[in-house]
Amino acid sequence: MIKRFSHDKMLRQLGGWYLTILVAIAQMIALFGAIPGILSIKVNAKFEAQQLRNFSIILPVLIISSILILLYISRRITPTARKKLDVWADNTIRTKPEDDLSAWREITSLSWRYGIAAVFVISLVDILPIFYYSSSSMSQPAALDAPDPTYVLIGAVVSLCGSVIFATLLIERFTLPLRLILLPKDFETQLKGHSGLLLNGKFLALTLALIIIAVLLIAPIGYQHTFQVLYVEISSIEVFRELRVQSILFSVLALMLGAGFSYYVAKSISDPVYDLIKTFNKIEQGDLTQRAPVKATDELGIVTVQFNRMVSRLETLQTTLEQQVVERTKQLAATNEVGRVAASSLDPEQLFARIIPLFHEQFGYYFAAIYLLDPSGKWAELKEATGEAGKVLKQNHHRLDVAGKSMVGTAIRERSTRIAQVASEEKQRFDNPLLPYTRSEVALPLIVGERVLGALNVQSTKEADFGPQVIETMKNMVGQVAIAMENARLFQEAQQIIREMRTIQQHYLFEGWSEFSEQNQKLEYRIGDEMDEDSNKLETPISLRDQILGQIVLEGKDEWTADQQSLVDAIATQAAIALENARLVSESRHIALRERMVAEINSKIWSSATIDGVLQTVVKELGRRLDASSATVELSLDNPIGDET
Repeated sequence: MIKRFSHDKMLRQLGGWYLTILVAIAQMIALFGAIPGILSIKVNAKFEAQQLRNFSIILPVLIISSILILLYISRRITPTARKKLDVWADNTIRTKPEDDLSAWREITSLSWRYGIAAVFVISLVDILPIFYYSSSSMSQPAALDAPDPTYVLIGAVVSLCGSVIFATLLIERFTLPLRLILLPKDFETQLKGHSGLLLNGKFLALTLALIIIAVLLIAPIGYQHTFQVLYVEISSIEVFRELRVQSILFSVLALMLGAGFSYYVAKSISDPVYDLIKTFNKIEQGDLTQRAPVKATDELGIVTVQFNRMVSRLETLQTTLEQQVVERTKQLAATNEVGRVAASSLDPEQLFARIIPLFHEQFGYYFAAIYLLDPSGKWAELKEATGEAGKVLKQNHHRLDVAGKSMVGTAIRERSTRIAQVASEEKQRFDNPLLPYTRSEVALPLIVGERVLGALNVQSTKEADFGPQVIETMKNMVGQVAIAMENARLFQEAQQIIREMRTIQQHYLFEGWSEFSEQNQKLEYRIGDEMDEDSNKLETPISLRDQILGQIVLEGKDEWTADQQSLVDAIATQAAIALENARLVSESRHIALRERMVAEINSKIWSSATIDGVLQTVVKELGRRLDASSATVELSLDNPIGDET
């Protein structure tokens, strides 16, 4: 954590220069990789004292020059990466998407591009000048033990391989935090811009370099000791030359053999990785049936097996999810169908006949039934059921005791869902002989507010066939059924009230118009002349609230059209309303007149202070108001107070 904090702090201070500093540090540390080659030159080349002093002066200058050149090259090959690091350090706006791709490509390819550049720069700046100096400063080999500049070249190549490999590995390691910062958010950009050296190339290059270093370090030493023995013992130039040819030949063979071994070892690592990558690409396209071939017998083989197992589990999970989606879709379709039926029907029997079969059609359950409480609340009566067993049960008027031993009775009594995932283990269950294949069962109460209307009973031939989602779906369906039943009940009650009100209104209209007709005798109005029997008649009833008040009769020579008949119907309707209003106005006036008459008589009666005055006022006012020819009022007490006979 502290290390990461220091990295971030330095990076925010230095920005893009932080990358250059990391490369410089890697170069300085990588100089330790050149030490074996320098020691090989010192041991095998046999420089004189003056040559060693000159060599120690020239070599640091050349090394510093190559380091500076490589630093300049590293900056030239990473312009966009350094720019993005500056942006990240300053917390400014983000760069363009194409800059993300370029920066990612530059940072991932930095190590191997630096390695290639280092080989050429060190060869030109360090190795060639040193080899030239050693060749020109050494005397011509007059004897077999004279110094040979070939050892300088061999040691320089060893130093080159050691320092370049070390520097490449260090740069790869040091730039890891920068790669995490420059990593694009888009996966396609990550794949497209990834330019790092692949595992096969890394392993092959490293193995060959190590073989070359080993051969070039050990071969000269063995050659030197063999040369000393041969020179001292026999002093034969032919034997020496034969030895040199054989040493070179076997060194080349060792290099070739090492290259072959490293190639096949690298292939044994890279081929399974390539197979994994190919399988990755196919799986990414949606084909989860793909499996990577298990070619390796090492950790890569274990990784491949683990990968195949993971993909297999993903395939199983996807298949399970698809099945769950299908099941959930069926459940939603059934719920929607119940809602549609509940919204389109207010007849409970029709509602049950259309809903209960859905449990068999949509879910494939063995048996489904709906029970309703009777008026006493003691029995749950079967109203609808599926299959042949359902027909028999309905014919027998099957019912269950709410207080008895049954899933339906328990669900109604406890007002909660009862589930028997293993029917044979459920104690509170009625074992119906008509349903011998039941293995699991569920009963859900039909509840509206505080009232329990009944219960839904569903049975399956499979054990544990009622999962949480199925139960939740059934609860939704039961809730819709209960609401639909309550709506149907309220609708029927409303219809009954409407019918009663309509009957009362018809009776009121009939009595009102009957009394009005008696008071006014014949109510008829006619215009025009009577026509013969062959004329066309149009008879339209004048009705109000299903009570016929009269009719309109039209006669004419021509046939009456549909538009004319519609016009007459509309006029008849308006006429019925107008007639009723006129009758009500007339009745209101009559009542008002009577009330006024009563009020006037009452005022005169109360103005009389004696019994005779009251009696005279009553007789006179009633006779005058009612236009009676004779009027009499009499007070008579037939039974005295307290007489019980």
